[in-house]
Amino acid sequence: MWNDFPNAWAMDPPDHEAFLSIAQDTVRRYRGHPSIVVWCGANEGNPPGPVDDGMRAAVRAEAPDLLYQNNSAAGIVSGGGPYGWVEPDRYFSASTYGSGNFGFHTEIGMPVVSTAETLRRMVGDEPEWPIGGAWYYHDWSTRGNQAPQNYRAAVESRLDTSKDLDDFARKAQFVNYENFRAMFEAWNARLWQDASGLLLWMSHPAWYSTVWQTYDYDFDVNGAYYGARKAGEQVHVQTGPEDGRVIAVNHTPDRIAGATVSARYYDVSGRQVAPEQRQKLDLAPSATTEAFTAGWTDALPDFHLLRLRLTDARGALLSENTYWRYRDPYAMQALNKAQQTRVSVDITDTDGTGSRHELTARVTNRGSSVAAMVRLSLLDAKTGDRVLPTLYSDNYLWLLPGESRTVTASWPAGALASRPKLRLEGYNVPRATAQG
Repeated sequence: MWNDFPNAWAMDPPDHEAFLSIAQDTVRRYRGHPSIVVWCGANEGNPPGPVDDGMRAAVRAEAPDLLYQNNSAAGIVSGGGPYGWVEPDRYFSASTYGSGNFGFHTEIGMPVVSTAETLRRMVGDEPEWPIGGAWYYHDWSTRGNQAPQNYRAAVESRLDTSKDLDDFARKAQFVNYENFRAMFEAWNARLWQDASGLLLWMSHPAWYSTVWQTYDYDFDVNGAYYGARKAGEQVHVQTGPEDGRVIAVNHTPDRIAGATVSARYYDVSGRQVAPEQRQKLDLAPSATTEAFTAGWTDALPDFHLLRLRLTDARGALLSENTYWRYRDPYAMQALNKAQQTRVSVDITDTDGTGSRHELTARVTNRGSSVAAMVRLSLLDAKTGDRVLPTLYSDNYLWLLPGESRTVTASWPAGALASRPKLRLEGYNVPRATAQG
């Protein structure tokens, strides 16, 4: 936990003695908390000298083993965003950051449009579309750091103009997922060379919002959450957007010997469009290992899928990562012409004991084209309401024709009064449901 003192932008409190007394009491109150590792003197600024000295002394006296960092965005750390949408490949360039390097970066984020159900809760009884009214009140500020007009342009240049709120929300999840995955994969790509850590601004908002969130005020989860979680796997396989360099990332303290990285390429029909690439390698602890290059060739379609897999010496899957790649953003509109495909969902097991209940479901693409961004939602079978919060083992799935995936969902025992119902939907997938 990174704990800020109540100071920002080098403000000078009028009563130093009272301010520092509060600071000392705050450290004393929370010093036993096992998760606090940093006490920060000020948000994006240097506190005045006497105040800085007093806060530093309070940490030294009350929690001497913990770090005091006087400025959240300077010194041994860096900050300053970006806070708006940028092309995903820009996260991989040090020039994107004000400090000119990666380092330990304390704030990064962008606009994040939530699911349609959450957006309807946000606007209440006001018009939900077009954007206006309640959207502006909930942080859709075209004159702020978030610049949501650029985010919307990115969504619609990729998947065409949105017809209504539902259309915009489902298209936005592609950008949410892609960009948040890229943020953390950029740090993986430079791990220990010029990159050590990345903090999001922010994990979730204090009210319904259209920006800077990985999960929503009502605890629903959108594509940003799953993109960040994919890139943050303990053992991970990834590629770079510009050079196509494929690396395996091992954030564990253990060596992984005899692993295999593979890459396959598919068009939207699920047809393999290039030879598979494979490489055996050993993964050193807390390090990255290069496998091969999965670059563009003239033979590849302007829009295609790249499926990376990392398996251990026994063939067990350690990581799988599916990229949708395009020569230019407009090439993504091939998805708008993709054949509709039927995906079934079957609940195979339920567990209604303990403080958290759980179900296991089998999701299968029974059609003849790729199923794009398949999303599962747990509902109350009686009311049809979403069960929030629900934790899913995975979500926003890409499924090849005939491919199946097992997903678990768990929720607090008291959050569901009747039987569970699982709803499935995707970009080119009609809704389907299963009841437990």
